[in-house]
Amino acid sequence: MKKLFLTLGLGLSLSAYSQIVVKETAKDSTVWYSKLTGLPKLVHFYGSETDNYTLYYKNLSYQYITDIKYISLGKKEGALDFFNILYQALETNKEINFELDGKLWFLRCSSNMANLSTSGANFFLTKKNLENILEALK
Repeated sequence: MKKLFLTLGLGLSLSAYSQIVVKETAKDSTVWYSKLTGLPKLVHFYGSETDNYTLYYKNLSYQYITDIKYISLGKKEGALDFFNILYQALETNKEINFELDGKLWFLRCSSNMANLSTSGANFFLTKKNLENILEALK
């Protein structure tokens, strides 16, 4: 009887391991970051199943709490479109509302600074930041 339970236990434990699928880990590289503060930072995640650009930023809604958030921009074309829209809005001093990554964003431009905000979060990019990001993406 002990041998039967041992055989069944061993058989069940081996079948449990057969369900694990090993996938390649996504790699990342920093495309651009603010040399003054380290954030905002644009990171490219890539691998066999992944190709995504993500913008990390410090939420400026809090004065004493460090709250790091991110926006997923999709592939390179999506990231280029996003930053080109921000740059053009800054050049023409326009206010834009748009939906990105499932959230409604508000863009307000003033004195060479693009201020992006959504419910519970906001950050800014300067004109020089946008120029450097667009240069790094090309």
